[in-house]
Amino acid sequence: MSEFRPASTPANVYDKTREGQQNPSVSRARKIRFRVDNVPAVIHPFYLAITWLIAVILYLYYMICRMTSRISIEGPGNSDLSRHSIFCMWHESWWSYFVVFLRYRSAHAMISHPAAYMKPLHCVMRLMGLKRLLLGSSGDEGKQAVNELARLVQQGWSTTISPDGPAGPARLLKKGVLHIALQSGVPIVPITISASRFISFPSWDSKRHPVPFNTIKVIVHEAISVNERNFSEIGGRIVEALGGPSIGDGTRRFESS
Repeated sequence: MSEFRPASTPANVYDKTREGQQNPSVSRARKIRFRVDNVPAVIHPFYLAITWLIAVILYLYYMICRMTSRISIEGPGNSDLSRHSIFCMWHESWWSYFVVFLRYRSAHAMISHPAAYMKPLHCVMRLMGLKRLLLGSSGDEGKQAVNELARLVQQGWSTTISPDGPAGPARLLKKGVLHIALQSGVPIVPITISASRFISFPSWDSKRHPVPFNTIKVIVHEAISVNERNFSEIGGRIVEALGGPSIGDGTRRFESS
């Protein structure tokens, strides 16, 4: 079962109070009937068996992709993916991420959506070696998860964040990752992952699922430190590193609220 420990909320924590008003998909995401931690007891054993079976199949698939694909890791940043970092990437890259980070080589903690349908991916992360999985999406639970993750990162754990998740809009950076970096004192390392061969599924983030016998390219960008002085403008640097919307194209690059 996913582990979640509430943490106290500091004054400067990311406030998502108005996020649901600005992004209707987030409001819908809050109205979850079944979560990974409240599945009815009568079907819970069946739920666990099915979700773990799906997870094992997915993990074996990612292992085959890893074994049959050529993976290159390039700069301009430090290409050591086992170092203590807050890795940051767009939500569209998660499937390729599972292939690249098939087995964590350092202590990793993660925030993930608590919806019941997310359990197979939670199990995949456990198979990858994830030690702490915090449940959170929005509202008070999301803020508590951000605070707890910042504490773990400060203690030496690494993490990976999709700043446009969990429900978009795609490539619009929300400030949770900035607050984690600010509170922990650990820099953000933007990464971009691209696969030459993939299956594209219709979704808000246009997610691309890699296939075996592939070429996967990982670009690790320079680490970006966050402090009180640069907090308001540092989001733009992260979006540019991730290949987000260009300046002047009429698209917001990161939320100002």
